[in-house]
Amino acid sequence: MPAEARVVVLLLHLIAMLFMAAPLYMLIIVNERARFAVPPGYNTDRYMENIIKRQPIRCYAYMAVILVTGILLTWARGWIWTDWALIAKLVTFAVLAGLLSYVHFNIQPRIESVLAGCNPGEEVSVKDKPILLAWRTRRKRLAATCLFLVLTALIMGVRVTWGFAPWLVVVFLVIAALFAWRAYRQPVTWGWV
Repeated sequence: MPAEARVVVLLLHLIAMLFMAAPLYMLIIVNERARFAVPPGYNTDRYMENIIKRQPIRCYAYMAVILVTGILLTWARGWIWTDWALIAKLVTFAVLAGLLSYVHFNIQPRIESVLAGCNPGEEVSVKDKPILLAWRTRRKRLAATCLFLVLTALIMGVRVTWGFAPWLVVVFLVIAALFAWRAYRQPVTWGWV
C-alpha cells in the first residue's frame, strides 16, 4: 500500500476510533440525569433516551470503518496476526460489538417499553419506576465496561503500532479501568479529574 494511502486509511481508523467515545458520553448523560431532583418522567427522560437509543447505530457505522481500516492497516504491514496485542484488540472489538448489540436489541427496547406508558408531562408510574431504574443501571454498567473496552482497543492499537513493553500495557489498562470506574461512579465534571 502506498504511504499516502496508508496515511488516509490510518486517519480514517483514528477518526472512527475517536468517535467511539460514545460510552463515556453516555455515562456523562446518565450521571448528569441522576443529579436532577426530579423523578423519572416523560419530558426529561424522553429527551435523554432519544439521545442514547440512537447512539448504537452511529457506533455500528464507526465500528465498520474501524474494522475495514484495521484490516487494511494490518494487511499493509504484512498480516501480523501473530502479534498478541493485535489479537487482544480483535477480541476486544468483538466483545464490544456484542455488548453494543445486547444493549441495543435487549436493554433499550425494555427501557422504551416502560417509557411508552408515560405521557408528556407525566412521571413514570410507581410500579414501573423500579423496572426502569434496574434496566438503566444495567445499561450504565455495560457503558462503563464498553468505555474500558474502547480504551483497551486503543491501547492495543498503539501497542501494535509502536511495540512498547507489555508492562506498560498493563499500566495503561489499569489507568483505563480506573477511569472507566470513575466515570461510572460519578459525573466527570473536570474531564480527567
